[in-house]
Amino acid sequence: MKSGRLLAVLALPAWVALSQSPTAWAQTATNHAAVNTASTDTAGTLGLGSSWQSYPMLQYGTQGPSVTVLQNDLNALGFTVGQATGTFDATTEAQVKAFQNANQLQVDGVVGPLTWGAIAKAVAAYEVPPVVTSANSRVVSDVQTKRISFNGNLVSSPIGFTYNGTTYMPIWYVMQALKQAGYTSVWANGVWNIIAPSTNAAVDYSHIQYGKGSTAIAINGTVVANVIAVVHPDPASGNMTTFMPIWYVMNALKRTGVGSVWQGTAWTMKTSPAVVTTSDPGGNSTGNSTGNMTGNSTGNMTGNSTGNMTGNSTGNMTGNSTGNMTGNSTGNMTGNSTGNTTGGGTSGSTGGNLSFTNVDLRFPAPSNINISSINSYLLANDSPLNGLGASFMDAQNTYGVDANYLVSHAILESYWGQSQIALAKNNLFGYGAYDSNPGTDAGVFPSDDYAIRFEAWEVRNNYLNPGGSEYVSPTLTGMNVNYATDKQWASGIGSLMTQFASSVGSSVSAYQQYSPQNVAPTPKSSTEPVFYMNGATGVIQSDSYYQNSGVPYFPTMAVGMNQQFFGPLQNGSSGEPVAEVQKYLNQTIGAGLQTDGQYGPLTEAAVKKFESQVMHMANPDGIWSYAMWTTYIQPNQSNANLIPAGTTVRIDQIEQGMAGPYVMPWYHIVNYGWVDSQYVKFTNVYRVEVNNPAGTATSIPVYQVGNLSKVLVTLHSGDFVVASSAQPSGGVYTIQIAAQTPAVSNGLAPATLLTGVIPANGTVTLVPQS
Repeated sequence: MKSGRLLAVLALPAWVALSQSPTAWAQTATNHAAVNTASTDTAGTLGLGSSWQSYPMLQYGTQGPSVTVLQNDLNALGFTVGQATGTFDATTEAQVKAFQNANQLQVDGVVGPLTWGAIAKAVAAYEVPPVVTSANSRVVSDVQTKRISFNGNLVSSPIGFTYNGTTYMPIWYVMQALKQAGYTSVWANGVWNIIAPSTNAAVDYSHIQYGKGSTAIAINGTVVANVIAVVHPDPASGNMTTFMPIWYVMNALKRTGVGSVWQGTAWTMKTSPAVVTTSDPGGNSTGNSTGNMTGNSTGNMTGNSTGNMTGNSTGNMTGNSTGNMTGNSTGNMTGNSTGNTTGGGTSGSTGGNLSFTNVDLRFPAPSNINISSINSYLLANDSPLNGLGASFMDAQNTYGVDANYLVSHAILESYWGQSQIALAKNNLFGYGAYDSNPGTDAGVFPSDDYAIRFEAWEVRNNYLNPGGSEYVSPTLTGMNVNYATDKQWASGIGSLMTQFASSVGSSVSAYQQYSPQNVAPTPKSSTEPVFYMNGATGVIQSDSYYQNSGVPYFPTMAVGMNQQFFGPLQNGSSGEPVAEVQKYLNQTIGAGLQTDGQYGPLTEAAVKKFESQVMHMANPDGIWSYAMWTTYIQPNQSNANLIPAGTTVRIDQIEQGMAGPYVMPWYHIVNYGWVDSQYVKFTNVYRVEVNNPAGTATSIPVYQVGNLSKVLVTLHSGDFVVASSAQPSGGVYTIQIAAQTPAVSNGLAPATLLTGVIPANGTVTLVPQS
């Protein structure tokens, strides 16, 4: 997704490995033995290998496997040609010319030895071979038994682990699970080729996103992802085994009609329509801000919710797969008592031209969408979002965004609140969950309530208001243009809005359709929401880029996002600082760059030109360094206001923003200013969690000290609180909190400081939040 305030963050450009790693391991299905498969050239399938010098000259009209390699590699380098078809078409020719221009080659659109060599050199810079670890390696953590089920039947219980913030699973066990549905697997030369049954529907090859690893996942011979694999001893056998990041595997399987639900330790697979809902980490967020919060959050809601779509209170939406949340509900929502949703469910239409994808989202939902109906609906669908009805309604009433849309969008992005990042990070809308490392990259929110209010503010100001940075029209269809690359995103949410409306006996006819003549109600606020803290403390960490490793602070978060140096900027970087560099290059050397915050080959070439012409560097490297930043972009940052590392500070507010390419909270430090949260380590802040965060009993009443009959406020599992210890005393947890808004804080004014207690009855724990 994109927005006007912050620049969208991208992973490194997607790519297909030019050469395979020297060795690759996998367990065989017959004896679990480790297999050491020597690499061979796989020209025409995955990349050039060491034989690129022998590749033929290619030009417009050429066909064959060499063209496929070319197209994959152009995609890898950010010169997007789309699906690698093996046909050298006009798009391929145009991108070849763009590559040649960026690399100071003859711009003729013909791929000869010089262009092949330049491509090989460029892509090789991104290759990340498998990580080989020992049994006691410290780079892997959370080594524990997982469960893999297929269509409700437990298939295996392998050992998985966390590497670099992402869950990894051994692929051999996944292969066994897939056998249950007739899938076969072939492992060779670092490629896992999944062969779908011939009876399956067509595989979905849309939105292919290559990662930066040298281990590939292919479906029926077509590579759909490259991942950074980890080769680690299988605790069950001791054999060296290939582990892959589970998110990539789930998304690849979804292309073949296998949906997934992941709940931390349990992976449930189900057969379902093959619809992929990825967001593109290499290009969907050209432009900015809380695009900020782009990313692939939809990848977190792998699998479907068929069970959620059946037997609802009106009995209208029987049977189907819109629980996949991708909108493929055509013909599924039959039998509506109003006769309105027969067929055409992809648009949530109800006869005539009415459609949920054309609802003007600036108008409030009908009165039957309220706190009670939201909570009842979420409870009926076994969602841990239960209890957040007041937050959804508060967001609608404050920022003027349809509450049905907000609920449905949260369901889509968080898989009914059960995705890992929703449960662990209060991230209900997938902000920053980029494909390269969704578990780590996804932004952290201090509460689910704050995440909902932030989403409403972001959407209203940047997507629904005419003149907003991403405005097309105030509808799902309009938002789809700049919010998501998935063309089914709007219809997916429209289908969920249809489901919710039907559950309260309503239909799309009760909602305001968009017309340019509409005069929408003025929202109560256009100010970004703030999360208030009470007594939070932390210790300043070091920032190696600034004098004496001090951490810079700023008068506002917006100033900080524009002026702080977060690290060297180079090909693959993104964010607001990149846009600042692009603006500067356009002004000084007439670079003609699009100020989209994406540091690709064109920006790199412009930086090299600047280094050569202005800085007179003999060997320009195309990297914007700290010295260049403080000399040309932000001279005042060379002597910025700094907080010394090791200083104990107080934090009284949190706002969600960006730090270079990452979605990141910013903290307001009392007596200083706003600081990137990466440089503050909390010392007394905890997440208050119920014992089963994925269940429906997720509301937590906070009582008055000494009076367990008086509820001060009600929190939700995952909320940030302040406490002196994670251990209860006198049978209660004593916590410090602040009121957020009157609607969710029992009528109290925002920032009202409170001290309360939670009974230590075994249902709640405090988890340190560092």
